[in-house]
Amino acid sequence: MKRQILWACAALVFAAGCGDSKSGVDPASTAKATASASAVKPPATAVPSSKPTAEKGMMARCPTAVDGATTDIQDVEGGVVVTVTAKDESKVKDIRERAKFQADASKNEAAGGKHDGSGGGGGAFGRCPVVNRNTSIEVADVDGGSKITVKAKDAAQVDWLRRESRERLQEMGQPGAKEAGQGKMAHCPSSVDGAVTAVKAAKDAVIVTVTAKDEAKTKEIRERGKFLVEASKKDPNDVVHKGDGSGGGGFGRCPVVLKDTTVESKEVEGGAEFTVKPKKPEDLAKLEKEANERAEKLAGRVPSK
Repeated sequence: MKRQILWACAALVFAAGCGDSKSGVDPASTAKATASASAVKPPATAVPSSKPTAEKGMMARCPTAVDGATTDIQDVEGGVVVTVTAKDESKVKDIRERAKFQADASKNEAAGGKHDGSGGGGGAFGRCPVVNRNTSIEVADVDGGSKITVKAKDAAQVDWLRRESRERLQEMGQPGAKEAGQGKMAHCPSSVDGAVTAVKAAKDAVIVTVTAKDEAKTKEIRERGKFLVEASKKDPNDVVHKGDGSGGGGFGRCPVVLKDTTVESKEVEGGAEFTVKPKKPEDLAKLEKEANERAEKLAGRVPSK
């Protein structure tokens, strides 16, 4: 009997010691940007932790995406000043924390980094009006939020920086913007690691050629190309940009432009060639400019005016 009691006690002690410990799960927070007169509410995102994860995307580090934030952009010598404010004290704190993160991230910018919300992506896929790509960022507290001074590291990029900041802010106020970026270019041939993209104009279309030297990358380019051809047929009226092709490309960053186009593809050596035609012939020049700008951004070059 004594032996049975001892075994029972040991089992209880073992069970108590092996129970699940409390996991530190960050509470979800809701992000929303007020761009001009429009308010857009991005999907819930995890509160930033010290370890970068994919869940930290969705504008979770962007001051202008804080729920109820108001953003103003003004030109200054060498760049822009982005002033982000809110009325609620907790939102003000959130704005300032995100602004500080952007300033710190600008010091850690690395070529070829991944866009995972950690600040190391170099801004190639970024959508935050605080442009963290080839820039220096300084932050100062102001009444109700932060004043974020963003300056181009290269004087030749100042005009691009100013345009990009305002375009990103404008996008945040449009329908479908809250879902933009969820796909992280997962279906874009040009975003395959090591891919090279070339854009040229044809008589009535834009030709986008995407190639790679590695056989596996070539296969990936072609598979993504097939997906885009099918996605181009959807072009819905109600924009929902989820990265699955259902959004019509209105917020896309892929050089194979889906919005208001038809897309055909064929295999070429090392990859695929895409013939992108505007649905309205008069939009050809605009389409060419858009495709070139997207390709240049992905390549890390500053788009021309």
